[in-house]
Amino acid sequence: QGADRFAWLEAVKLLKQPFVLVLWLVTFVDAFVLYSYFNWTGTFLGAAPATGGVGIKGNWIMPEMSLGQIAEMLTMIILGATLKRLGWRLTMVIGILGHAARFGVYAFFPTVVPVVIVQLLHGICYAFFFATVYIFADEYFPKDVRASAQGLFNVMILGIGSLVANSVCPYLLQEVFTHNGAVDFRDLFLVPLAAALVAAISLALFF
Repeated sequence: QGADRFAWLEAVKLLKQPFVLVLWLVTFVDAFVLYSYFNWTGTFLGAAPATGGVGIKGNWIMPEMSLGQIAEMLTMIILGATLKRLGWRLTMVIGILGHAARFGVYAFFPTVVPVVIVQLLHGICYAFFFATVYIFADEYFPKDVRASAQGLFNVMILGIGSLVANSVCPYLLQEVFTHNGAVDFRDLFLVPLAAALVAAISLALFF
């Protein structure tokens, strides 16, 4: 009722502020990169080394990826102290660079040990960026539009970013980077690697 009926509109108006708009757009790019990880990692881990994959047995793929979720919980414990020490921008840039590092390992060091170890970066990828975005919205936006503002970022993280990635990623995997039945994983992973680097640089310069 009253002014609260239009809280979503007030949240949209805040995108007129350039640094908020930059964060919103970077959130879309990083969400695309995150869902690229979920789309492609299982296939990459299970593919034979001769085809550019890692060659992990199927029953070990999910446990290996679950290391990322464990790391995510542990990273959340130190997030508050990290924000106080490094600030919003550097914390989020590190989170995005975590994606770049992970896909860099996928592209150039596709063997079991480095690929398993790099799963531990998932905590930094998620907590240092996505969780920080929600905390930032809670701290920065006025109280009466706070929920709507977080909804704006939810649109990118759980909506548009997910939709675009889940539409584009299968096409890239099956149509663009598969030749004669073999996937060119290195060039495939350079796509999210480049996207993450552009997002990190944009955030560092303009947020």
